[in-house]
Amino acid sequence: MQRSLVYRLAGIAFALAIFVLAASPAFADDFGKRFTVDVGAVWNISTTGDAMAPPPPGGVGLGYGAPIQQPNSLQWEYGAVFRIDPRTNLYYAHSILDFAIGRVLTLGPGLALVSGGIYDRTDTMGISRYFFKNFVGHLFYYNHARMDVSGLCLNQIQCATGPGGSNVPNPASIDEHGYGVGFTYGFGPLTPIGPLFTAGFDAKYVPRSSTPPTDAPNLGGLGSYVGSQWLLPYSITAKLPISNSHSFIPFIGYERAAVLFRNEATPEMYNVVDFGIVKVFNKNLSLSFTNLNFSGCRCSDTVPPPDNIRFAEALLKLDYKTNL
Repeated sequence: MQRSLVYRLAGIAFALAIFVLAASPAFADDFGKRFTVDVGAVWNISTTGDAMAPPPPGGVGLGYGAPIQQPNSLQWEYGAVFRIDPRTNLYYAHSILDFAIGRVLTLGPGLALVSGGIYDRTDTMGISRYFFKNFVGHLFYYNHARMDVSGLCLNQIQCATGPGGSNVPNPASIDEHGYGVGFTYGFGPLTPIGPLFTAGFDAKYVPRSSTPPTDAPNLGGLGSYVGSQWLLPYSITAKLPISNSHSFIPFIGYERAAVLFRNEATPEMYNVVDFGIVKVFNKNLSLSFTNLNFSGCRCSDTVPPPDNIRFAEALLKLDYKTNL
C-alpha cells in the first residue's frame, strides 16, 4: 500500500473516531472541553560549527552551490488532543526539525560535502492511556518525510530539474513511515516539578519491501539491505529542581534515536544529548529553550570513519494550548 494512502486512511480513521464520539449526546455537550488545540512558534537556529566550512585547498566541494541556506527560521508546529475519558486520549502532532550536518571529508579523495539546510517533517497520530501513577502507554502511526535539502538534491521528496524547471519526484528520497507502541514512566524522588526522572521507550515497526528499491541504487548504511524491521529507540530525561518554583523547569536528557528510511540499507542510529529550560506562564502558555546535539552511532554510520553524521541545533519555542 502506498505511503500516502496509508497516511490518509489513518487520518480518516482518527477523524471518524472523534466524530463518532462527539455525535453522542454526552460527548457533544462538552466536546469543546475535551478537545485541545496546540500551536507552537519555533525558532530553529543551526549551531553546527562546520556546517558551512569550505573544502580544503585543492579539494572539490559538494553542496556549496546556491542557495546554501542555514535553517535559521521561524516555523510552526501544531497538534490536537481529544480526551475520551480521564485516562485516555486521541492525539495528533505535526513536528519539524530543520538542521544542517557537519562537513564530511571522507566520501572520497579531495572531496568535501556540506548539506546546507535540511528540512524534515513528521506527522504522528495515536491513542495514549494513563495506566497507573506516572506510567503512560501509547499506540501510534507516524510519517516522516524530508521536504528539502538546500545545498544539493540529496534525498528530499522532490528536486528541481534546473533553473525554471518543475519539481520532479526524487527516487532517492528517504521518507519513512511505520507503527509503534511505547510508554513513558516518571520515577525517582518527587520534586516541585514532578518525579526527578522520566524514561521513554518505543517499539517501532517500519514496513518496507523485502527487496531493495530498483529506482535508488545508492543505498546507504552498513551491511546489506533488509526489508521491514523493528526499531527500539529509548530516552531518559532528568528535571533539575534548582528552585522551589513549579513553573521553571531546567532539564537534561539522553536519547538513542533510530530511523529507517525507505531507500537505505540499514537503520541510522543517533546518540542525542539535549538540555534546556521550560518556563510555564499559565495552563495555556509556555516558553522553552532546547539545545540538541546529534551524533551518528558507529553501529550504523552512513559515512566512512572518522566522519559521522552529526549536527547541533538550538530551538526556541513559544507554545499555546487552548480548548475549543
